Amino acid sequence: MSCRAIRQAILFSMVAAYGFACLDSALAQTLNDPKLHVRELVSGLSQPTAMVFIGPADILVLQKGDGLVRRVINGVLQPDQILDVAVDNASERGLLGIAIHPSFPSAPFVYLYYTQSSTAGDSSGSPLANRVYRYLWNGSALVSPSLILDLPVTPGPNHDGGAMTFGPDGKLYVVIGDLNRDGQLQNFSTGPAPDNTSVILRVNDDGSVPKDNPFFDLGGNLAKYYAYGVRNSFGLAFDPVTGELWDSENGPDSYDEINLVLPGFNSGWERIMGPVSRDLQGGGDLVIFPGADYADPKFSWLNTVGPTALTFLNSARLGVDYQNDLFVGDINNGNLYRFRMNAPRNGFTFTSPGLSDLVADGDAEFQEVLLGSGFGGITDLKVGPDGLLYVLSFGLGKIFVISSRLVISGQSASVDFDGDGRSDIGVYRDGTWFILRSSDGGMKAVGWGIAGDMPVSADYDGDGKTDIAVYRNGDWFIHRSSDGGLTTVGLGGLPQDIPLN
Repeated sequence: MSCRAIRQAILFSMVAAYGFACLDSALAQTLNDPKLHVRELVSGLSQPTAMVFIGPADILVLQKGDGLVRRVINGVLQPDQILDVAVDNASERGLLGIAIHPSFPSAPFVYLYYTQSSTAGDSSGSPLANRVYRYLWNGSALVSPSLILDLPVTPGPNHDGGAMTFGPDGKLYVVIGDLNRDGQLQNFSTGPAPDNTSVILRVNDDGSVPKDNPFFDLGGNLAKYYAYGVRNSFGLAFDPVTGELWDSENGPDSYDEINLVLPGFNSGWERIMGPVSRDLQGGGDLVIFPGADYADPKFSWLNTVGPTALTFLNSARLGVDYQNDLFVGDINNGNLYRFRMNAPRNGFTFTSPGLSDLVADGDAEFQEVLLGSGFGGITDLKVGPDGLLYVLSFGLGKIFVISSRLVISGQSASVDFDGDGRSDIGVYRDGTWFILRSSDGGMKAVGWGIAGDMPVSADYDGDGKTDIAVYRNGDWFIHRSSDGGLTTVGLGGLPQDIPLN
C-alpha cells in the first residue's frame, strides 16, 4: 500500500501503529500563500502529540508512546525529559494532552491527560484509566501530581480523546471519545446511563464541578458535561473574539467535522455524522437530555482526513488578512487548513460554489481551505507568544513555525503587520522583530519592543552608503534606497545582532 493510500485510509490509531514509517523524513512543507514562510524549529521528537508554551521560546512537548514530557528552549530540544509517566500506548492510548493554568506562571499548574498504565512502566494493552493530573511547575520539573479526572479506558483501545484547554471563563475543558461504547451518551436511548465517554467535560481548575454547567441540575455524571455525542476529537479551541468553543471530530469512514460547541451541544454520534440532511433517519432518534440541543457541523469532509488540532490566530503576525481565522491540522495527510470566519463568527465564509452545502465532497472542493501540506501528520497547532503559528508533526517528530515573508525579490514586502492599512517592513534584532515604516523620508521603528520612533539607518557593508537590514528565510538581506525604492544589494553573512544605528 502506498503512503498516500495509508494516509487517506486510516485515522489516528492506525497512523500511530504504522508510526509513519513510509513517510519520507525529508518531506517538503509547502504553503499555498507566497507571502508566508515555513521553517523547521526543532527535530528529534518521538510521536509528539501536544505542546504548550510556558514562556517565550520555551515549549513543553508530549511524546505519546514513551510518556515523556520534553522541553524545547530557543529551538533546542533539551537532552533530559521534564517528566516520565507510565503510559499504556496501545492504539490511540498514551500521553495525549497538555494545558497550563490561565494564570500561569503565577498559578504554576500544568495539566496532563494520559492513559495510565496498570504496570510500573510503559505497557501496551494493560491500561489502568484515562486520567487528568495537575502538576506543579517548579521552574525545571513537573512535581506534586494531583488527580483531577478519572475517566474510562475500555474497551477502546482507540477513541480516547485527550485534547484539553482552558476557556476564557477559567474552566478546564477536556474531551474523551466513545471508547467504542453504545450508551445514552452515544445516542442509544436504551443503552447504559452516562458513563464519561463521548463528552466534553467542563470542570474548575481543581477538578470540581461548576454550578453553571448546562446539565448541573441533572446531577450525577451529567453535571460535569458541557457537550456529548462526540465520536472522538483531537482538537478544542476558543474563539478569541466571541469566547465560544469549537472542536474537530473524527468520523468513521466519512464526515469528519468542525463544530461550534455551545453549552449543552449534542454532536449526534452514533446516529449522525455530517449534516442531518444527509442522514436517512434525520435527528428524531437522538437522545436529548433537558438543556441539550443538536446542531449541524459548520464544515465536513466527506472523505476522512482525520482532523486534529485547531487554533485561532489571535495575532496579525501573518498579516491582518489571517488575524483571528481558524487553522486546522489533519493526521492522515499532514495538511494545514485555514477557515475564514463569517461576520457573526458562527460559521465560515467560502467562495467556492461546491462548499455552499458546507461539505467538501472530494479533494477538489477543499482546495479553497487548504493552506499547506507535507507536515507528516499534524497533532497540534499553537500560536506562540511571538504571534506566529507553530505546527507539531507526529510523523516527522518536528515543530515547524509559519511566519510572514518580509522581502519579495528586491522590493519591500507589502505586509501590513499592525493593521493600520500601511505596508510595513520587519527587522530582527536581539531576538525581537521590529516594525519599520517610511516616515518623514526615513525609516522609523513604530512597534514591537521600541518605545517611540527610532531611526534605523546604518552602513552595514562599509561602503559609505546607508543601508537597511531585513531578515528572511534564515538570512539577512541588505537593502539600500535606489531610484525611490528599496533594492536588494547583498545577503547573508551578517551577525544576528545588527546595530540599528
